[in-house]
Amino acid sequence: MREQQPAPTATRVFWCERVTYRMMEADEIAEVSRHMALDPAEAIRFIRLNVRALAAALPPMERHRALSWVDGGGCVGAVGALHRGEPCGFSLSHRGAWIEWTVRPGSCSDVHPSYSDG
Repeated sequence: MREQQPAPTATRVFWCERVTYRMMEADEIAEVSRHMALDPAEAIRFIRLNVRALAAALPPMERHRALSWVDGGGCVGAVGALHRGEPCGFSLSHRGAWIEWTVRPGSCSDVHPSYSDG
């Protein structure tokens, strides 16, 4: 009798997406960028680097909120959520536009949810 081998499992990945809407109402997409991260820290680093690059151009209150998330509990909580298999994200306004970052756990065999949309 042959010993049964466990079925191979798909590698866990984290689908990262940044969507920029032309206006605060978030009704018209101006730009979308996506990439895949191999661990929660890398996925959140994607958001942190993006937010930090915009911080200097943000109004004072929005800059404070953004940097508090980047340097404080927001990104720590997001890493924790990803470790638990939960999605996370962050959003802010920038020069009249609305920007959203999201990260969703998945596997290499998954098609990113946004890629499968018509």
